[in-house]
Amino acid sequence: MQEIVRVMSDYPLAAIGVAFVVVVIFFFFFMKLVKTALVLLLITVAVGGYFYLRYPDDRPANLSEALEKARTGTGRALDKGKETISKGRELIDKGKEMYEKGKELVDKGKETLGKGVDKGKDATDEIGKIIGGEKESGRR
Repeated sequence: MQEIVRVMSDYPLAAIGVAFVVVVIFFFFFMKLVKTALVLLLITVAVGGYFYLRYPDDRPANLSEALEKARTGTGRALDKGKETISKGRELIDKGKEMYEKGKELVDKGKETLGKGVDKGKDATDEIGKIIGGEKESGRR
């Protein structure tokens, strides 16, 4: 950092050039920001004017009434959002429970299948011995 300060103090023309470039960059950035804000303001005024002329009976009598209406609407939306979040959490909990139950059932099924496979192997071995023993006794 000290090196940058030293270079800027040794070469004041370079410092002026860098400062000019920074100012130009900020100017164009803020101009773009100002243009965007003006366009959004223009769109808001146009939409408000459309509704003002299209539906004159629906507009509030005064500003305080409009603000109160907006507050109550926001409060209702907030309550619905909280309710939705709580229902979502309940569903997530139920889903976790169902996942655990399903996992237990799959584990039991695997265990039962393993026992069945073992019993099947034992049965085929016994059948093989019986059949194999008859063949050997018939050959002798």
